[in-house]
Parts: sequence; structure tokens; C-alpha cells
Amino acid sequence: MRPLNPFAPTFGATPPMLAGRDGLLRDVLDALATGPTHPSYTSLLLGRRGSGKTVALEALRSAAQERGWLAISEAAVTGGLLNRLAHSTAEHLNKIADELATETTRDLAAAGLGLGPKYNPEADLSRRLAHLLRALASHLAAADSGIVVTVDEMHAGDVGELRMLGVTVQEVTRVEQLPLAFVGAGLPILEDTLLADSSVTFLQRCARYDIGFLEPPAAVTALAEPVRQRGGQMSSGAVDHAVTTSQGYPFLIQLVGFHAWEAAEDPTSRVTLDDVTSGSATALRQVGQLVVAPMWKDLPDGARRFLVAMAVDDGVSRMAAITKRLRASSGYASVYRQRLIKVGIVAPEGHGRLDFVLAAARQWIRSLDEYPVVCESLSLADRDPIGFARPVSTTNPDG
Repeated sequence: MRPLNPFAPTFGATPPMLAGRDGLLRDVLDALATGPTHPSYTSLLLGRRGSGKTVALEALRSAAQERGWLAISEAAVTGGLLNRLAHSTAEHLNKIADELATETTRDLAAAGLGLGPKYNPEADLSRRLAHLLRALASHLAAADSGIVVTVDEMHAGDVGELRMLGVTVQEVTRVEQLPLAFVGAGLPILEDTLLADSSVTFLQRCARYDIGFLEPPAAVTALAEPVRQRGGQMSSGAVDHAVTTSQGYPFLIQLVGFHAWEAAEDPTSRVTLDDVTSGSATALRQVGQLVVAPMWKDLPDGARRFLVAMAVDDGVSRMAAITKRLRASSGYASVYRQRLIKVGIVAPEGHGRLDFVLAAARQWIRSLDEYPVVCESLSLADRDPIGFARPVSTTNPDG
């Protein structure tokens, strides 16, 4: 029977080794120990798809629970966020109804919130969230504990609900100084949407954490340690190749590790460079469909043309060249440049230069049926004729 693969290339799945997030965990746990005056008591995790935001939230939730805190976790991707949070809070209050102070029970009743047989799981409690959180946080404070509320996928949430959530947390946490900590997570585009709303000042004041790519030492740990824990060893050449291929991108690290393990004859003994080379090829084919495709699907035609204008280069692209290829003004091209940086598909590489965050994105775009068609609509005087064939670069982007 083949040994169980330790890698987890599934969005939101906890990897076998959480590497490179020690600082984040330490900050938030220090905040829980300090109280609402700590700047990280309310925090936002921002990062592109596959960067490990959900995994970081889960790690924070687990660490808080180990310290005796209560965790309430939801995702904002569907409506009704406030009602779901309210019912989760009410259910916890029901479990400890006999322990609640008479004053707390009385306050809940005055707000129309019954416990025990009076609790209605079908009721809309969205407007009662502050009452419920206040009651639970007050009870836990007496035991030197508290609540951690985590909300994932905030970029996909209803702005009105998230605005009210911010007001609620501010009231209970900052104003009343009760032990209610908050950690939210979302894509960087959150900066240009929810966090650009002048009415969500509380969320704007949350501590920000960029959940980015792992540095090489952390990537080495994330790749080699799971194999070592199963009794095997990944050769130094294999590790180096896996780190280079993955670029420190957490999801791709898991994908490369998973397929390298599958390629190995006996991964509990040794994972070789050949295994990693084979696994990397499979991983790179998959990452385009799993990561780049969802981004592409959400982009307008103008942004897609911009990316095709980049994809004709085999490396770093010059903004001046992209602008000429699009037959556009520099202002028009800059708008899409900023949008695509926020989405997380491209990144600046020095003044006037841009590159794909993942090299696999370039190959995925070139594989699209519409790629040669869009190329025909571009002004490619700076390139060899492309026609309906994939371009082969012979020029330096600075040339």
C-alpha cells in the first residue's frame, strides 16, 4: 500500500508544515494576552489566491483555542454573515446558560433574545449581534478569556454587512474594552473596495498583514520537513529545484511537493531530483488552471489584452512596450497595471518594468485558444511576426 501523501494542494487545506508565518502568529497571540489596546487585536490578512490566508486564519483560531479562547469563524462569500455570526454566538451562550450572571440573562431578555427553549434557531438575529457578542465576551472576561471572530473571503462580502460588522466590533472591543478580537482575510483588491469606503474607518484602522510568498528558508522547510517527518529525505538538489519552481508560492509549494511524492518510488526513503523534476512539470500544468484561470475569468477584456501584451515576452516586460502594443495611452495602460497588481497576477520589477507573479501564468495564457487571435490585434512591431504561432523571444525587453 502506497504511503499517505503528506502534502495538501487544496485551497484552505492545512499544510503539514506551516512555515513562514511565525511573526503573524506571535503578534496576534501577544494581542490576545495584552487586550484591546494592542494594535493587532483587530487585524486583516491580505494576500493573493493560494497565499495561505485561510490556513493562517485556521492556525490563529487553533492557537487561540489552545489558550482557552473561544473562536467563531465564518466566510463572507455568501450573504447573511451577521445572522450566522449571531447564531453561532447564541449557540455558545445556550451551552453556558446556567453559568451566566443574572444581569446578563436579563439584558439578553430585554433585547428580545431568549435562551434555552426560548431560543429560535430560525430567527433573524443579525441586528442582535452586538448584544450577543457583548454578553458572551462579558462572561468570558471573568475567566480571563475571550472571543476571536475570524471572517474569511472579505473581498466577496456584502459591503453593508461588513460595514455593520466593523461598527459592532468597534463598539464591543474598542469602546467597551471587552475581550473580542477580530481577524479578517481577503484579496488585496479589498484595499480598493471595502477599505476605500469612508464609512468603514474601524476596518481601515485594523493592523494589516501581507500574506505573501515564502522566503527561501521557509520554503525549504515547507518542502523538506513533511518528507523527513515520514522517515524520508529530499536531496539538496531536489529541494533547490522545488524551491525555484514554486517561487515561494504556498499553494505551488504544496502542489510540487504532492506530485514529487507521488513520482518517488519510495518517498518514505528518498525523494530525488528526478522525482521533483517530474512533479514540478505536473504542478506547473495544474497551477495555471487552478490559480490563473479563476483570476482570468474575473478580468475585463481590457485587462486580458494587457496580459496578452505581456505574455509575448519571455521575461520582464517594459510598460512602454506594453502601451505601444495596446495602441493605448500611458494613462489607460497604467489603470490596468494597477488593477492587475492588486489582483496579484503581475508585479513591478523596477521602474517601468512588469512581470508575472507566477511564471506559469505566461505559459497558461499562451496556451489559450484566443491567445493568437488577440496577438493579431496588437501592434507588435517590436517583435518578430507572430501570426497564429506561439512567439519565441529572441530580444531583450530592455533592448
